[in-house]
This record gives sequence, structure tokens and C-alpha cells, in this order.
Amino acid sequence: MEKYTLKIIDIIDETDNTKTYFFEKPENLTWEPGSHTHIGHIGFDIGDQPRKEWVRHMSITTLPEENKIAITTRVPGSKSEFKNKLSELKIGDEVVFFKIGSRMGLRRINKPIILISMGVGIATMRPLILSFINDKTNISYLSNINIDSSDKFVFRNQLDRLADENYKNFWINSRKEFYEILSQSMKSEDAMYYLVGSDAFIKDIIQRLRANNVKIDDIVIDRKDERKQKFLED
Repeated sequence: MEKYTLKIIDIIDETDNTKTYFFEKPENLTWEPGSHTHIGHIGFDIGDQPRKEWVRHMSITTLPEENKIAITTRVPGSKSEFKNKLSELKIGDEVVFFKIGSRMGLRRINKPIILISMGVGIATMRPLILSFINDKTNISYLSNINIDSSDKFVFRNQLDRLADENYKNFWINSRKEFYEILSQSMKSEDAMYYLVGSDAFIKDIIQRLRANNVKIDDIVIDRKDERKQKFLED
């Protein structure tokens, strides 16, 4: 297993308690849009057993061509030792990246794509959106739906500037409005749905999609195969 010890080069406050951490990018390191990584605090792997409470699975917020790696997350978390330690880090400090992989890559199969995320889950969607804007091959259009009851939407200004006839954002602060938008999307042509959020949120949306005859193969979630199957079949 290859590990990368990366230095923090910038920290940006996105909204209250939400930060983006930027890390230096090694020349040989690349990844697909929508990829995830494991991040460990320095020392997590010392000893007979790794300190799992110092490790988190997180989405990579940037594209390789941006020449930096970033994660966006809510911090601190009083019940999360990982996030409490993360909130104490400063520019110049280091963390360890390992097990970079992808389950959320854009499927360019001549279907529209609907991205649905809850809160800071938009971090997973940002590189997918940028990838689509850079190359719209075999994707008829893309919609980005983000629901956040706080009304403090991460990346809103940046992503709204990219909107065009083939790409639209929906920033929603209530479940009622969200369900209305979701219902409208299911009346359009056969689409792919990408879901990011809590387990309860994902299960709810999958049930609604399946009730409207959306095929299992047209639903993409960032879960391991065995867990994904349980979500899709419940």
C-alpha cells in the first residue's frame, strides 16, 4: 500500500465550521474525478495496530490538473478525534494519504446525470461538475441538486458561474422543495443519479427513485460493493 505524506499549503473557511484543506500534489500522483482517499494523522500507523480513530475516508475535492489535492469537511467534531485533530492543523503541517480509489466516476453513456448531495457532500460533486464542464462528451446535460437546511451552500458562487444551457444548479433548504425538484427530474428523460449524504438520506432517495422505476444500474453511490448492494436492494 502506497502512502503519501503531504504538507498543507492552504486552509480556506468555506462557511461556518466548514473548511477546505489544500495539500501539495506529488508529480506522480493522479486520480479520477469523484475519487476518495483515506487520510491519517501523522503517527496513526505506529505500533502493532493502526489508530483507526485517527483515520477518515474522504472525497477529493479537486481535479489533478488543479495541481493540488483538497478535502472539504465540517470541523471540528466534538465526537470525532480525527476532526478535532484536523481542526488544530496549520499550514505547513502534514497528514498521510493512502488507498485512493474511485466509485463515482462520470459515466459517459449518452444519458443526463443528476447529482444529489446533502450539505458538504457537494465536495464529492465539485470535481465531477468541473470534469463535465471541461468535457461534455456523451452526457446530454448535468443537474446539481444540493440540499442544506443551514442555507450556507459550499461552492455555490463558484459553481453558479459555470452554469449554462447544459448545466444547472439547484440550491435547496427544505425537504419539500427538494422532493418537488426530484420529482421533476424523474419525469425527464432516462437519467443517471449520483447520491452523496447520510445513510438515511441515501436510502430515502433510493426508495423514491425505485418507486418511480429508476433502474438500480442508474443509481451511483460511494459505497463498497457489498454495502451498495444492501442500499439498493432494501
